[in-house]
Amino acid sequence: MRVLDLRTAVAACLMGVVAAASIGYGIGFRYAAALGAADLEKLRTSYAQKAQQVAEQNSLELGRQITRANQAEARMLEQQGQIADYQQRLQESIPHVTTRYLPAPAAAPVAIPHCVFTAGWLRDYNAALGVPGAEASIVAAGSAQASISSAGTDAELLESGVTPADILAHAIAYGKWSRSNLAQLNALLDLQEGN
Repeated sequence: MRVLDLRTAVAACLMGVVAAASIGYGIGFRYAAALGAADLEKLRTSYAQKAQQVAEQNSLELGRQITRANQAEARMLEQQGQIADYQQRLQESIPHVTTRYLPAPAAAPVAIPHCVFTAGWLRDYNAALGVPGAEASIVAAGSAQASISSAGTDAELLESGVTPADILAHAIAYGKWSRSNLAQLNALLDLQEGN
């Protein structure tokens, strides 16, 4: 019986050790799982805080960019308004400065003599400005001169009907366009420099 008791005792001890190990494993597993869950929650909280900070910084930066864009637009619109006012005053002066002149400082104003701008002059003027089709007509006129002799030259010398007032009106419109483009470019550059 002693052998049997010893076996039973060893088996009981072994079962106790297995039970203790199993209980220890369970406690250890739950402890490790709790530590892992706590670390995961800390990490999630940290990421959420960082995401909130980044969102706030992005929101502030967006607000600054919107403010800069609004300021640049306001400056550009103010400049365009000034340009339009100035161009209007110039437009109103066209009849005055293109119909009469003073032949001498103390003389009375007289009518401006008739000024002729030829069709060739008008074509070349338009070509210089990059008007579509103007350059093609120069090439065609050049080839026509070579094959038809002076017919192209005579056509170029006809009066175009353009007056000094027309040219001044065009210069005013072109100046407005140029100055408006410059105001837009400067506003974009100001906006870009703000970044």
